[in-house]
Amino acid sequence: MKKTALYALTMVLAACAFPRTPGDGDLLNATHNFQPELFSSGARGQVIVSLSDNVSDDGWFGKNYTDGIAFKNLQSGEVFFLSTKKGVRDYDTAMLTIGEYEVTNLYLQYVYTTTSSAGNTTITTTHVETDENYQGDCRIRFTVRPGRVSYIGHFDLIRAENRVGADGVALRNSFKLSDRAADIPQKQRDKWRRMFGVDFDVAPAKITNCGGR
Repeated sequence: MKKTALYALTMVLAACAFPRTPGDGDLLNATHNFQPELFSSGARGQVIVSLSDNVSDDGWFGKNYTDGIAFKNLQSGEVFFLSTKKGVRDYDTAMLTIGEYEVTNLYLQYVYTTTSSAGNTTITTTHVETDENYQGDCRIRFTVRPGRVSYIGHFDLIRAENRVGADGVALRNSFKLSDRAADIPQKQRDKWRRMFGVDFDVAPAKITNCGGR
């Protein structure tokens, strides 16, 4: 499902404005703040994820999408978000409460701005295009363990782009989950080791209820 949202910001012509990107919520920012005391006490665990897609182009004229994953804590119902972007950020991490989590949305998001003038006023509009639910009917779950750093895998988001299968049925957007821990550069591993105080484990998310996928 593709959705487009518009956010208009008005400013005086000579003024400077930096519109906040929708989706950068306080809940997301809070999970990015590593708290060593909570982590070492066993009250929190850390997850690492990587994502990519088959349509992003970080060239001058291309669309470079943010690849996102939303997931909820099955005990509390709280929803969290992590994201990566080609050429900008290869991995994302979150410090979370202990328990089981389920993915609620795998999505692509493209954010851009346009400007228009009305007299001495410039109107800057932020456009947000979101293509959602690449997980389809699949149930994707992972577990956060006390004092552990877990790499839950790499998600490839695959846009069908009007493709048709051999049976003539239109293909749906989909995803693939793989273990790409071996591809993580040593420099990145060392950075996480200094930050978290422990090495990460490889604990890929579990996928069920996907039918023939």
